Amino acid sequence: MRWSKFGQIVVQKLAKVRPNENVLVLADTWTDVDAAKSCLSAVVNAGAKGNLLFIEKLSHTDTSELNTVAAGAIKGADVIIGLCETMFIEKEATRIARKNGTRITSTMIRGQEEFVINGIVEVDYPALIIQGKKIAELWRKTDICRITSEIGTDISFSLKDRPVDIGDGVVDKPGQLDFFPGVDVNIAPVEDTINGIVVVDGAIDPGSKLVDQPITLKIEKGIIKSIEGGMDAVNFKAALESVKHPAAFAMCHFTLGLNPIARPGNIMGETEHVYGAVTFGFGDQDPAFKGSVGECPIHADVVLLSTTITLDGKVLFSKNKINPEWGIR
Repeated sequence: MRWSKFGQIVVQKLAKVRPNENVLVLADTWTDVDAAKSCLSAVVNAGAKGNLLFIEKLSHTDTSELNTVAAGAIKGADVIIGLCETMFIEKEATRIARKNGTRITSTMIRGQEEFVINGIVEVDYPALIIQGKKIAELWRKTDICRITSEIGTDISFSLKDRPVDIGDGVVDKPGQLDFFPGVDVNIAPVEDTINGIVVVDGAIDPGSKLVDQPITLKIEKGIIKSIEGGMDAVNFKAALESVKHPAAFAMCHFTLGLNPIARPGNIMGETEHVYGAVTFGFGDQDPAFKGSVGECPIHADVVLLSTTITLDGKVLFSKNKINPEWGIR
């Protein structure tokens, strides 16, 4: 019963599964079996063709391709519900599947079980989506966005003419990819306009942990030029360097978290959704962002827990609260 409503919402409201579609529920050796079974049952109840596959869990920095069995299942699916730690999104089989129209909605369950369930079951999800859409509309009209914090962040960039994505986990278009629980608002800043200092006080991934001490990133024209801090900074830099790809150090997205249930912790998926938290991504960039970073063997994220966000000089968020002057509730 704990996972029953979760499975129904994921299949019906997020994956938008239709009768007779080939649906793959993709899990790995760290996935909660009951969660995977609940999604499979919901798929079958929706009149679709359900398949449940458990694969070996791969680390976030493992750039090897999936085996032929897993790759074949991914490429043969109309819809994929990802419930695993393994970063299958960056694998070649997934890229091919999406180009052929496969829809994918995905989450990581381990360590954030309560958030994964309550983040879609116990919140007014439609209201969060509406709020996200209103913020997205503001971003579409914004030229310069600046983000500052009391601990030293001061970075600015242009948002002009870049598409804005509402991260709500809903995939109803061919080739669409999204993650849940949401809601978040995402955009790829114009790369050569990104300049400044980012001081990270939240979670980082690879590593999926809260930093022991702040990490300072110096960014010029969208590229990380230096990484300073304690051992977390050393490990983060080593992870980016390990793939030997220049795009690993390139900023690929800016994200605003909007889920009131999310709390900071050692799980990136929940921490990046803290209401008002800012996430910057580096490395592999989804084509839907229409940016210039492109494909990369790694995708990394850093979270800033509390910042001030200004749009063309007017405050949008400050200390995790939205400016009431915008009239967004």
